[in-house]
Amino acid sequence: MNIYFLPLLLLFTAAPAGASADAYRLYLSGRLTDSVRTYQDAFEADPSSVKPLLDAAMVLKQLGRGRRAAELLEKAAAEKPGDPDILCEAGWLHFHEASYDKAVYFFERALKLRPDHSRSVLGMASVRSHLGDRAGAMRLLSRYKELRPDFSGVDYIIAWNYVNFRMYAEAEEKLIEVLRQDPSFVEARLPLAGIYARQKKFDEAWNQYYRVLDYAPEHPIAAENIKILEGKLTKQPEDIRPPFRITSPTRVEHVDAVQALEKSVRLKVGVGTDNTGKQGRNNILRLRSFEGFTITGRSSGKLYATVPAGESWTVLFENGRIVVKNAEGAVYGRFQGAIMLESLDKRTGSVIIEAVRNCGNPYFRYSDRQYRGALELYPMPGRGIGVRNHIDMELYLLGVVPAEVSPQWPYESLKAQAVIARTQAVLRSRGGPHKADGYHICDSQHCQVYRGVGHEANSTNKAVLETESEILTYKGKPAWTFYHSNCGGHTQASGEVTGWSPLAYLKGRPDMPEEEAPAAPRGPWDFHLWMTGNPPASCNYPEAVRPSEYRWLRILKHKDIEFRVNKRYGTGSLKEVIPLRRAVSGNVNAIRFVGSRKTVDVDREHLIRNILGFGSLKSTLFFMETNRFPDGRVRNYWLYGGGWGHGIGLCQSGAAGMAGRHGKRYREILDFYFPGTGISRLKYVKKK
Repeated sequence: MNIYFLPLLLLFTAAPAGASADAYRLYLSGRLTDSVRTYQDAFEADPSSVKPLLDAAMVLKQLGRGRRAAELLEKAAAEKPGDPDILCEAGWLHFHEASYDKAVYFFERALKLRPDHSRSVLGMASVRSHLGDRAGAMRLLSRYKELRPDFSGVDYIIAWNYVNFRMYAEAEEKLIEVLRQDPSFVEARLPLAGIYARQKKFDEAWNQYYRVLDYAPEHPIAAENIKILEGKLTKQPEDIRPPFRITSPTRVEHVDAVQALEKSVRLKVGVGTDNTGKQGRNNILRLRSFEGFTITGRSSGKLYATVPAGESWTVLFENGRIVVKNAEGAVYGRFQGAIMLESLDKRTGSVIIEAVRNCGNPYFRYSDRQYRGALELYPMPGRGIGVRNHIDMELYLLGVVPAEVSPQWPYESLKAQAVIARTQAVLRSRGGPHKADGYHICDSQHCQVYRGVGHEANSTNKAVLETESEILTYKGKPAWTFYHSNCGGHTQASGEVTGWSPLAYLKGRPDMPEEEAPAAPRGPWDFHLWMTGNPPASCNYPEAVRPSEYRWLRILKHKDIEFRVNKRYGTGSLKEVIPLRRAVSGNVNAIRFVGSRKTVDVDREHLIRNILGFGSLKSTLFFMETNRFPDGRVRNYWLYGGGWGHGIGLCQSGAAGMAGRHGKRYREILDFYFPGTGISRLKYVKKK
């Protein structure tokens, strides 16, 4: 049996009974000290079982009490000397407490029992690195990569060590490889930008800092260095980051869904919104159409202009009004109210918002954006030009499905995505969080990602067409079809997450077909083994899903976390970071920050992710190890994580795995992730 599959078998066995079951419930609820005490009582009641000791050690580690946790693991190792996992974790705890001689002792014992024990190899490499043994560290890291090619974090660790050893050329190459695997990895862009600046590659450094700001707009280091580098650039910014231009109309070769789809209800979509779904600051927009477009009054319907095909007109925000300029730059009109822009080909045509370098909204700064339907431009006092896309729901979905999942994924998973995206649109159209903003749904991840014509693909167009008008319902009403990129192997129930309503069809479960799915997790030790391994799951689907989405590692500097926590909550010097409450899946649903001024508990999923990364942490499915200097001060935090997103509802990667690996049809996929729901068909009624 492959050794990496063993942790899953341990994790999903029958739930523990008696005192251990009580201790586990206390652990999940965040009563960590009580959980430790109860696990120790369970061991005293039955000294023949070391499992309670292992669980207690992992809870103590979560509390930041590494030395005491190491003592319990040493005791467990004495009772069960042939278990390399126990020896390895004792080594890791000593490593993080800067007791390097003891760490080496336990890692060597583990490797003597099992020379290919990958986590022990990584631990020994980390010790060698801290002791300044460059050759030894790099040799062991290369060995670790051979043993765990599935773990994307290995290249990050290698790059981290290259930087520490001042091997900048090697670090540059490895950081680029890390970013190929995970472009959203902001923490990898910062050292790469620093290396470029050191090499006087100022254009490349500027580009990397700007990419950081794409993911984390308020990043202080990136913002400061952007200003420093501006006077050293050898090219114009638009040449370093050339905008994406749409140069020819979209051609549908196989599936002409635009013509085949029936008329449906009209949606208003907020375009160019931020991660809260609010309108960006659009001070300038430039527009054109391959077919030509009209400009009319939103309220009056009066035709103001007909713009010829291919001609670009500019719209500015000045003194609270929308100012329209023609292709020659002459002012064509000033409007206090909203105006509508629509292609002369109302069914298959589109309007393009061109990339403009000096637009205040980054979304319209680097790429042309193309939309079917009509664009409404309206003045927003104090902010700029608001943009709403008025579009038929089915045509809207053509730009949603390929923006949310890869068009190359197994076809049945695309159909499942089409159904739940349509259901989301229906729910939002009946009164969502953006009613006050004047639109039904936004185009960012706050609602669901919508990218317009530019992302359309034949496979996803076909999926929309073949599921036309189908939505997911529960007891006759549209179901809340929440979804996320990757659950990490286990979804969580909506009722376990602060701010979410408990719904019968949003349950936490292992991400595997029911005929293969074992029971729920049963303890902190098993969770630890599961997170550090490569267990099978539908979303562990390397044929279509990046390994960096299923298992990942972040090493966060203490001073960076302290800066963010103190800036947001005013805690003072950060003393401790303690994950508290967890879902059965292992997701952290409350975390405590202990500061010199005050202690703050954060229990909102998005806030936990935002505070633990300049770019949002991929998910709350993680366990944390606190790494210290020899004098006990915290150096950094190692987060071993899994998945991407909130973990509730449909796991998109899991749907791909179910379709591609297990041959499931889209209705079976939806039944799995939303048990008890059914599919209904909408009857579109044209409003009078």
